[in-house]
Amino acid sequence: MQEQMKQILELFSQPAFFVRDGIVCWCNGAARSLLEEGTALSSLLEGGDTLFSHWDRTGTLMLPLMLGGRAYDASVRAAEDGTLFVANRCASDNEASASALFSASVSLRKPLHAMVSAADELFERLGDASGAEDAAARLNQSIYQFIRLCNQMSDGSELLLHRKTLRRAPTDMGAFLESFVNEAAPLVSSADRTLEYTPLVMPISADADTELLQRALYNLLANALSYTPKGGAVRLSVRKEDDLLLITVSDSGSGISQELLSSLFDRFNRQELGDSRRGIGLGLSITREIARLHDGTLTVTSGENGGAVVSFSLSLKKTALPLHATGIVLPPPRFHRGLVELSEVLGAKMYDPNEVP
Repeated sequence: MQEQMKQILELFSQPAFFVRDGIVCWCNGAARSLLEEGTALSSLLEGGDTLFSHWDRTGTLMLPLMLGGRAYDASVRAAEDGTLFVANRCASDNEASASALFSASVSLRKPLHAMVSAADELFERLGDASGAEDAAARLNQSIYQFIRLCNQMSDGSELLLHRKTLRRAPTDMGAFLESFVNEAAPLVSSADRTLEYTPLVMPISADADTELLQRALYNLLANALSYTPKGGAVRLSVRKEDDLLLITVSDSGSGISQELLSSLFDRFNRQELGDSRRGIGLGLSITREIARLHDGTLTVTSGENGGAVVSFSLSLKKTALPLHATGIVLPPPRFHRGLVELSEVLGAKMYDPNEVP
């Protein structure tokens, strides 16, 4: 690494270090108190170095790591003679904020229930009233958006406060993903985008909580769709890498700015307000927590040619399953999961109360 670059990085308040051949060979002042030169990179990467080893070294990679026993998010760039890591301390779990968010979601359920009941009665009375279809569809879409917001606040807060318990069961991942794509593809098509799917090449089973995995996939799909222009494509691919299953969602948008990339996982980050595509800023943090519960992680790459690539991993190692795991039968949700999770990116026409399943 050039001496001029070292001098610049010494001015950074964030820990920065340089890696060559898998070994830390230089640290700036902020990093020296957290690690030593000669440290193996594999000991710093959360979940091992599997995901990093499969990075194509283009664009910027965002991935988690541990420094001095604390969690960091690192922006990673490839150089001719090695790899540069610039770390940002993960936003600390603000339990008070998350708990308040959960309480607010509980309070919102009552007016939401009243709204749904009133809307059901209103939609029945509308019948074929001329000119009312568009207004009814917009109202119905708003209800679905409200439901998603409440779910993000309640379920998301439980996840971020580490109160969520997995309900793992042996799952045929090929069949699970095929079912998800069959459900999601028509919705993506209705938004004038295309969902391209590259499936597994062999049968693979994993001990997984399929309800949470579906939530994670829809979060990633909604995020990709919000940044993909009409006529563009969102790509979902899955492959086995060592003892991990790697699910990748990429878009054909303009990519993620370096400024936003460095704060993607900040919870309750107000910097994101004002961009309607960012929602309340919990989607990727929720998804990463779901990956962590499956002994995996989440990485984000902004490609040099545009677009973003988000990789979600889960462990394929067998786990001790609760005795009741395979016997649970949950009632089907009243509201179509895909229409709820994609309510911010689909057109109002999809929410015609006479057409919604």
